Amino acid sequence: MPSSLGHVYFFAHHRHFYRVIMQGYFASISRRASWSCLPLALAFVSLTWQVSVQAETQGTLRLLAGSGDAPSGIADGPASVARFNTNFLKFDAFIGTAIDSKGKLFVTDPGNHTIRQVAADGAVSTLAGKAEQPGSTDGAIAQARFRLPSGMAFDKAGNLYVADSGNHSIRKISLDGMVSTVAGKAGAPGTADGPAAKARFNTPTDVKIDAAGNLYVADFENHSIRKITPDGMVSTWAGASGKEGDAEGIARQARFRRPKALAFDPAGNLIVNDAGTMVIRRITPDGHVSTLSVGPEKFDKNKNDQEIEYGEIDGMVADADGNVYVADRSSGKIRRITSSGDVVTFVKNKKNELFSEPSGLIFSPDGDIFICQRDGNILTVKDGGIVVSLSGPIYPTVSQDGPALEARFSSPSGITADHNGNLYLTDYRHTIRKISSTGVVSTIAGMINQGGSSDGNGVEARFNMPSALALDSKGNLYVSDQKNHNIRKIDTAGVVTTFAGKAGESGSVDGAGATTRFNNPIGLAIDKHDNLYVADNGNNQIRKINPTGLVTTLMGKPSGSNKPRDGDKKTGHLVDPIALTIDPTENLYVTDRTSIRKITPGGKLTTIAGNKVSAGIIGPHSTQDIYGVSWGITIDHAGNLLVSDYDNDVIRKISPKGKMTTIAGIDGYRRIQTGSLPGRLYRPMGITTTGKNNFAVISGDNVLMMALPGNP
Repeated sequence: MPSSLGHVYFFAHHRHFYRVIMQGYFASISRRASWSCLPLALAFVSLTWQVSVQAETQGTLRLLAGSGDAPSGIADGPASVARFNTNFLKFDAFIGTAIDSKGKLFVTDPGNHTIRQVAADGAVSTLAGKAEQPGSTDGAIAQARFRLPSGMAFDKAGNLYVADSGNHSIRKISLDGMVSTVAGKAGAPGTADGPAAKARFNTPTDVKIDAAGNLYVADFENHSIRKITPDGMVSTWAGASGKEGDAEGIARQARFRRPKALAFDPAGNLIVNDAGTMVIRRITPDGHVSTLSVGPEKFDKNKNDQEIEYGEIDGMVADADGNVYVADRSSGKIRRITSSGDVVTFVKNKKNELFSEPSGLIFSPDGDIFICQRDGNILTVKDGGIVVSLSGPIYPTVSQDGPALEARFSSPSGITADHNGNLYLTDYRHTIRKISSTGVVSTIAGMINQGGSSDGNGVEARFNMPSALALDSKGNLYVSDQKNHNIRKIDTAGVVTTFAGKAGESGSVDGAGATTRFNNPIGLAIDKHDNLYVADNGNNQIRKINPTGLVTTLMGKPSGSNKPRDGDKKTGHLVDPIALTIDPTENLYVTDRTSIRKITPGGKLTTIAGNKVSAGIIGPHSTQDIYGVSWGITIDHAGNLLVSDYDNDVIRKISPKGKMTTIAGIDGYRRIQTGSLPGRLYRPMGITTTGKNNFAVISGDNVLMMALPGNP
């Protein structure tokens, strides 16, 4: 085996921020005060911290505030420098782990299409594949290519087998450093059994090996468990291709929905994470399939017998006593399931907080459990539950004010700009931040890590997950205080008051002041008359608040369908409205799941881009899809919509005629790269117009300046 295999492998991923989103939409877009204020006289070219907004011919991305770092990337190197690519969340792959006979740990990096390794000191290097170059080439590891590699396992001889999910094949990295395809064919998904070269798989996500050398494959899209014998014969061992279900039974009589991860227990039983049903199954050596654990029917003994509701479960591992540990990604916990099916939360972390989307799990020879997180960190859980960080990005524990390039943010989401070139942001740690036109970051309202609902002067006030911002013509700043279910107002003197709604009381009630009710309000927009519009996410409604504080419902109803539908106030349905912006003629634009909706002043709701709606009524320009959730939207001087596509790490532009183009970032490359467009983006959130062809964009824990071609 090459000397590079003498290191420990590992994966690191994504940010704690996505965990928050899984718990409930909190992030949104914000939009600047009113259309009449465009274009803003934002003189960033004069900033002492050397940030220019003058675009080159192709446009530019420049760091405005923050460190410019992101947990996702392609870098090898020391623990604090190394980066992995988190841009596989929309696929079925997960972080695969394997330890060889010498105790060396190996990890797949699906987003980078590589196999990575982490040394004992946390340093990361790439073993096979090449970042940003997916493919299916066999051969020497330096030339070999993978596509979304997921689960993997070692055989007794030290060969490493990989479920190459994007290539629909099983690959092998042999001791001599050669990569080969042992079963399946790249680009040819299918269901065929038979000799390995003729067999076909459909998105295999994990592979495990029994004592006799048989390989078992979680064939995700074929709803089955496949078996590859040492002589290369492939058969369907449990379940049946094309037949989804959750039936127990013998071998092929049983049914699965989406088998994702596998693990062997000491008795030789194969444990299966059936992601389609959120059920853990057990298959005995003779092929009998039974249910080991069903989340809602079991109890978490560490949580006073509250019901467990499994979310997205990724990797699994079994210990010597037959306990199965699962990475419950969406709840941020590691679950332990006994052989009798009892479930407890094994460990959180040393501060008793949730993990950040645990994905890959494996035991070391010493009995420590390694946890690969999607926030870019690799953790080791020692005996007694002590959690130690082995490798991955180090984030500041608190938000930090100061000069823009020295300041730090914690998952900012909403952003807006005033006439004088100042930017305002919502920060996850319950604060409202300001980036002055001279490049200084300060906290203008709320206190770091101190959630609450009290009104008061500036930092004396308290917020609970503020999401979006909007400025009126008088300079008052409005905040959607999501978890307080209300709208707050910060006047020009810095005094915070509750403008509409009542803290801690959700609902859908029109009226005025504290009599009104909202449910997880997120996006905000304001028109030239200072009417404030609210994306009332939990109610699937758009609410309108006039300058006197009177709240009315513009569109949608709490009891509406869970499917979007075009129509008028009575028939139109919104689903998860998130971000808002408004044009000069007072058309309101809403990001809604994976589509962009338009509400005319006359109250007509149409879909202008994205997925088709249930009634088959599509806006006349809906010729392209929005492929991910859009957390930010704004409009430029020419009437183009700019949408931050959070899931795909890009900014898209939709012209008034409905033509959609990607103007910043590249789908599949989740990291921050400034310079000439398209550059790279990491989880773009809020976006706001700061001048003709100039925009401020939240990307991870940073604020970037995007200048498009055509600046005066």
